[in-house]
Amino acid sequence: MNEKTMVLDTLKQAKLFSSLSESALDAIAAIAVRRNFEEGDNIYSLGDDARDIFVVASGRVRFSLGAGNRAGASGSIMTEGKLFGWAALVDDQPRRVATASCLENSSVLVIGGSELLAVFERDTEAGYHFMHVLAGMIANNFMDVFTN
Repeated sequence: MNEKTMVLDTLKQAKLFSSLSESALDAIAAIAVRRNFEEGDNIYSLGDDARDIFVVASGRVRFSLGAGNRAGASGSIMTEGKLFGWAALVDDQPRRVATASCLENSSVLVIGGSELLAVFERDTEAGYHFMHVLAGMIANNFMDVFTN
C-alpha cells in the first residue's frame, strides 16, 4: 500500500473527515504528513505553539488537559481515527492547552492548521461540514468533563 493510500485510509477512519468528498480528502491528504513517535514521546506539550492538528493512524495517545501551567494526570485516550489538537484551527489560539503523549509506539497524521483552513476556504461545503462536526465534538467533550 502506498503512502497516499495509507493517508486517505486514516482520514476516512476519522469521524471529522469520513463523510467529506473524495476531492476534499485528496486535498487534505496532499497536506498531511505521517510522523512516527515512540512510547513516552510527547507529540506536543502544554504551552507549545498550536500550529497543527493530528489524526491517530496507529497506537494510543493520551490527551491531558492543562491546569494552570501543569497537565492533568487524567485525560482522553486517542486511538485510530481520533483527531486532536484542534486549537490550531481557532483564530488567536497560539498555545496548546493540553499535552498529547504516546502510550505506545504511535503513528499520526500531522496537518497544518492554516493549510487545512485554506483547503476549506476553497471547498466551503467541506469546511462547513467539518466545522459543524468539530463543534459538536467539542461540545460533547466539554459535557463529558462537566458531568463526570
